[in-house]
Amino acid sequence: MLGLRIAILALLWIFILVALNAMRRDANKAAAVTASASPARTPHRKEAAHQISIVEGPLQGSHMALGTLEDLVLGRANECDFVTGDDYSSARHSRLFRRGSDWFVEDLESRNGTFVNGVRIDQPERVGVGTDIKMGRTTVRLMP
Repeated sequence: MLGLRIAILALLWIFILVALNAMRRDANKAAAVTASASPARTPHRKEAAHQISIVEGPLQGSHMALGTLEDLVLGRANECDFVTGDDYSSARHSRLFRRGSDWFVEDLESRNGTFVNGVRIDQPERVGVGTDIKMGRTTVRLMP
């Protein structure tokens, strides 16, 4: 009887060691894939935004020069500075404003929210060239 208990205990320990070894191998493979999928970013100088463009949505391809503008409202209402033409965005959906050389976007209490690079914002968020700003079905982007 004692021999059977020792054999079961030995089998249990062998199973645990095999499982731990498999988990370690999987973790190493995942780390190698992650490291190769995200190459190190090289520092680059900050590009200035000169226009805003709709890159996805009903009015895709529309754009507007920012010039010396300091503040603009985005939404579906004709009174907005930049009209999205999107039924899923609010009449006055979000505001884009400049502070120094930086641009910020804030949600204007829209029903569906404003998303910066896929993350819903609840306070002004800094945005730069290439940043996606999503309102309803429309995605706008600051362009150089």
